[in-house]
Amino acid sequence: MNPLRLTYFELRGRAEAIRVLLHATQTEFEDRRVVSADEWGALKPELRFGGLPIFETGGVLVCESHAILRYLGKTLTPGTLSDLDCSQLDAAHDAIATFQEDLWRFNWVDDYYDHLESYAEATLEPRLKMLSTWFCRNREGSPDWFGAEFSHVDCVAFGFLDEIDAFFPGVLAGFEELVALRSRVASLPGVSEYLDSPARPIVFGMGRMGPKVDPRIPVPPAYKFRNPWSPPLDLVPFLRNQRRLTRR
Repeated sequence: MNPLRLTYFELRGRAEAIRVLLHATQTEFEDRRVVSADEWGALKPELRFGGLPIFETGGVLVCESHAILRYLGKTLTPGTLSDLDCSQLDAAHDAIATFQEDLWRFNWVDDYYDHLESYAEATLEPRLKMLSTWFCRNREGSPDWFGAEFSHVDCVAFGFLDEIDAFFPGVLAGFEELVALRSRVASLPGVSEYLDSPARPIVFGMGRMGPKVDPRIPVPPAYKFRNPWSPPLDLVPFLRNQRRLTRR
């Protein structure tokens, strides 16, 4: 049989929810990381839409992160939801994905670190309130979306909420239901082992100032961030310089 293979960079980014879903369902797969310019240069022309992640199964290539998540959600977490309830799950998925994209774009704004408080107050808090209200309204006494035992949307939500916990922990702390949702996914067998393992990338993604490193995780002194866009980067001196710039 052809092995399952997920291809992405040495980042969490668009692949993290997929990784979490695969680990949550204890699905064996190859987690391929593209870490050099040569490797990326050879791969990119072969990609249907020019981007990663891609997922290979049975000799078939599935591209676009949310298409991958929906496919894996149907095959790995089959449920008994009605078509109408499935559409509600899709709505939650799309809303969270939109919020996530906006958070990523914010990190590309000039001097974004001077606007953290205003972004949290004007953008993040209202969106988390909408998400919390949606979640509580539809769970009907169950700690899961629409009473589903587990779905790919839990993993999409985890990816978004975990990044907020890393960079805006005080904001997330104000939403008890969402804190519980993140913690519940993080404690699932398979997921907890992945989160505590060196297999999980230290870097969330890229921003205006370079890699966005998880501030909750100690970076090993000699750790190098390998990527296709620049030479290997020593993260410890990079972070030291970043803190100096943002606290000027």
